[in-house]
Order: sequence, then C-alpha cells, then structure tokens
Amino acid sequence: MKKSYLTDAINLKNYPLNDDDLIVMMFSKTKGLISAVAKGAKKPKSKLGARIQMFIANTILLFEGRNLDIISQAQSLNTFSKIRYDMNKLTYSMYISEIISSLCSKEYNKDENSEIIYNLIFNSYNKIANSQNLEEIIITTLKFQLKIMDILGWGLDFTTCTVCQKELNSDIYYCQNYSGFLCEQCSRKNNQNIKINSKIKDFLQEMLKTGIQEKSKYDKLVNSAFLEKCFLFMKKYIENISHKKTKVFDVLDCTKIS
Repeated sequence: MKKSYLTDAINLKNYPLNDDDLIVMMFSKTKGLISAVAKGAKKPKSKLGARIQMFIANTILLFEGRNLDIISQAQSLNTFSKIRYDMNKLTYSMYISEIISSLCSKEYNKDENSEIIYNLIFNSYNKIANSQNLEEIIITTLKFQLKIMDILGWGLDFTTCTVCQKELNSDIYYCQNYSGFLCEQCSRKNNQNIKINSKIKDFLQEMLKTGIQEKSKYDKLVNSAFLEKCFLFMKKYIENISHKKTKVFDVLDCTKIS
C-alpha cells in the first residue's frame, strides 16, 4: 500500500508530463523542494487544475511514488491572485521561484530549514501581491534575496573584511573570488572588485534585519535607481554562488533591471 502524507506547499512552476498530466515543483513546509504529478490536471473538468498553477499555496495530500509522488488532493490556502495581473509582480515572483529551485535542491536543502524557507516564500509572495508600486516589489525581493542566502549559510557579512578580518568602515568592496566584502587595503591586492557605497551597505544591512511585512526607515527615502543598483548587486552575488544565470528578466523583457 502506497504511503500518503499531508503538507503545506507553494507551487513554484509546472510543466507537462503528457497530454493529461502535469509535473508540479513545489516548496513544502515539511519536505522542502519536491516535484509531484498532478494526474488529469490538464483536463477541463480537473479538480486539481486551478490549484496547481504557479504561486498558489495549498494544503496537499500526496501518495509516494517510485519516481515522483502523486498529488491526490489540494486545498488552497492563498492564491496570491494579484500577482497574475501585474507584469512586475509576476516577474519578481518568477525570479524568487528560480532562486528556490536553484538553491534548495536536494544538494543544498536542509530539513531543519524547510518551514523557515516556506514561510519566507509565503510572506514574500503575499507582500508582492499586495504591493502598490514597483519600489515596494523590489524592496520585498531584496529582503528575500538577503534572507534566503542567510538561511542557507551564504549570508553576506557587512561588518568584517573577508581577508584580514578587520572591521569594515565607509565604502566596501565585493570580491567575487572570495564571495565576500573586502576593506580598501585588501581590495588593492585583488582584481575585479565591485565598490559598494556605504549607503548601499547600510541599506542592505537594514533590509536583512527587517521583516518582509515590516517597513524600514529607508522605505520612503530610496528611489528606483538606488533600489535597482542594490537588486542588481544581490542578483549577481546569488548567480555567483549558484553558478547559474537568472533568465527571467531577459525572457520577459519587462523590467529595466537585466
């Protein structure tokens, strides 16, 4: 008899298995990143069809399979419906999905982090869905970038030089070879450093400490250009760690950040 289990999970993406069935990639509160088959989901009268779309959080009942588990039932918890009607919301939500699918695979995933990561994704999608403008969307995505890397053990240390361990003051320099920040003296010994203005450093530190749903002292002070610089830096940092270039912005071509 096949074993069954119940879990909360957020749909990240889906793709066809055959004419009737879909494979759904989800992040589960109890099992981390999982893929499962939604049988008959492509049929017009399928009860699962609407519930296995991207960016929907469900409580799902699954049966363990030989290669892929099978989704038996799904009850929606949050559809994050406003994401689907705004191209910027959709784009940044897809970007979050890409990060999770890249960094939370079996190679990296730790069981003890599943619930923390699930809650981070859930709160990020909920905040993006209800954002009033692009600035709010980018701030939420920045918080997600910083927090997911911190949870997975790749958090940036904004206070100490990676090489000499001295305290970092004023402007700092990001070194791709060390995947960390250097002081001005150590940066002279390494090529291809990215200078990070002290204002960006202070802002990113604040975003790391601020909850997804919380407002910070910077929210009304920063403009789109500043946010784009911060986002682009974090995007490059994550791509350096994952060794995988994000393609969502290139494909959709709907944002100034690329």
